Amino acid sequence: MDSCDIRVTAYKDGRTFQDCRDAASALVPGLAARVDGQGRVSWDEIMEASGYDAVVYKLAMKYLRQRGYHIGNHKSQWVVPGIISPDGA
Repeated sequence: MDSCDIRVTAYKDGRTFQDCRDAASALVPGLAARVDGQGRVSWDEIMEASGYDAVVYKLAMKYLRQRGYHIGNHKSQWVVPGIISPDGA
């Protein structure tokens, strides 16, 4: 059953899932400041900031959404300040 244990699964560069969480958590304050300062940050900029690590990128997006930022959709690939509406738009 060790193969399903997230603590030993290797992600990009041999990271554990917790390492990915920590990396994403460290990115979020800087990304939030950029969103607040510039009004928006593109998904590409966040991917670049995450070192092109898909797990870190997805976690950073999740954490930004938890902070109340609108993370966009396939039509609007930007993170902007604001509360997410109940319908997810």
